[in-house]
This record gives sequence, structure tokens and C-alpha cells, in this order.
Amino acid sequence: MALLAGIDFIDGPEVWLNSLYTIPVGAVAFFCVQKKQVIGSVLLSVACQAIVFRTYPLAPIPEIADSCIALVSSAVVAYFGQMARASFLAVDRLATTDALTGLKNRRSFDFIADVEIAKQKRYGGFFSLAIIDLDGFKRLNDSLGHRAGDKALQALAGILRQSTRQSDTVARMGGDEFAILMPNTMAADCRMICRQLSGRIATQMADAGFEITASIGYSVFERAPESMSEALHKVDSAMYAAKARGTG
Repeated sequence: MALLAGIDFIDGPEVWLNSLYTIPVGAVAFFCVQKKQVIGSVLLSVACQAIVFRTYPLAPIPEIADSCIALVSSAVVAYFGQMARASFLAVDRLATTDALTGLKNRRSFDFIADVEIAKQKRYGGFFSLAIIDLDGFKRLNDSLGHRAGDKALQALAGILRQSTRQSDTVARMGGDEFAILMPNTMAADCRMICRQLSGRIATQMADAGFEITASIGYSVFERAPESMSEALHKVDSAMYAAKARGTG
């Protein structure tokens, strides 16, 4: 805006750049989170234009009118920029979030996991991956209906949120299968987390009247897998082994 004001000052009253001031205002409104940044950009736009107007040979009334127009146009562009941001974020949430549970969906999880693997390949480190599959979920749907099944899935999502760290990624992979990606988590910690999860799921499902438990498989990757598909295959095998043993 300062650059625009400088050009506007140099080219004189013959060439007016009023409409160009709305471009940075719109950019700030779309990309910035805080309202005060948006309001600040509007005020800065109006201030820059008002200063330039003062250098023009304008009568007081036209100068005031032009300043008011600058304020209104910047405010309108800021408003629509914020609306566009809200719409973009809403669409992004729909594309990356499971509608029933509010967790990440498979597409979003795969993207985050691929980034984690790429980071590990470049910088080293380790991560843990766990797969949770509900036992007795089909029986619940058949006996109490899909509404009860949905409530069970939502309850599980709540348990996973409460039992994981902010740095972990929790996702619904599809049906009654969920996944947790845990950066910088060694085997002992991952084992403890999974055991605690298994107990909490069984207890809270029983309290809700659902005869459901969970089978959890996990693996720690101290070396980066070739792909997330390979990692998921390994953890799926561990989960099905736990299901076959009936150990949760």
C-alpha cells in the first residue's frame, strides 16, 4: 500500500490508482486469521489514499467524498475476502474431515502420513502407527440399528481425542476402523497408549450400553517405510493377529 501511495503521489492527479488499493486489502482479508489485521489493512488503505488526496488540488468536499469512497470500497472488499476465506475453509474441512466423527478422513490421513514418511527419510527419526478396529460392531448395527452404530463411532472418536496428544493424527479410515499416527513415539510408549485405549474403549462402551471392544495393532517405524500402504499393511497384520488372539 505504501508503494501504491508513492506511485500515486508521483503520477499526480491525472492518474488515480484508487481501485488498486483494494488488492492488498483483499489479500489480507483472505489469508490472515485475526480480525485486527483485516481492520488494520482497511484503515491503512484509507490513510494512504487520504494522504495522497491531500496532495491533489481538491476542494474539501470532493476530498472528503473520495476518502469516504476509499473507506467503503476497502471495507466491502475486506468483507468479501473474509467470506471467501470462510467458504474456502468450510470446503477444506468437508474434503479432509469425516462428517460423522469430526476426525480426519482417510484422504487427509494419507497426506499427513506421507509427509511424516518423507520427513523421516530426509531427517531420520521414528514414528508409531496404530490401527483400531471395533469388535462386535456389526452385531451392534444388526441388533440396535445404525443409529446406535453411529453413536458408538462418535463415542470412540471422543475417546481417541481425549487419549492422544496434539501432535498425533487421529483419523477414521472407513467403517469401524481408525488410525493414529504418533510422531516420535517409541515402542514402550506406543504399547502403553494402546493398552490404555483398549481399556478405556471397553469401559466406556459398556457404560454406554454397547457390547463392543476394540482390537488394536501397532508398529514402530525406526526406519522409514517405502510408503504408507506398506506401513498400514504391517499394522493391519498386527491388528488382525490381536483380533484372532482376542487380546484387544
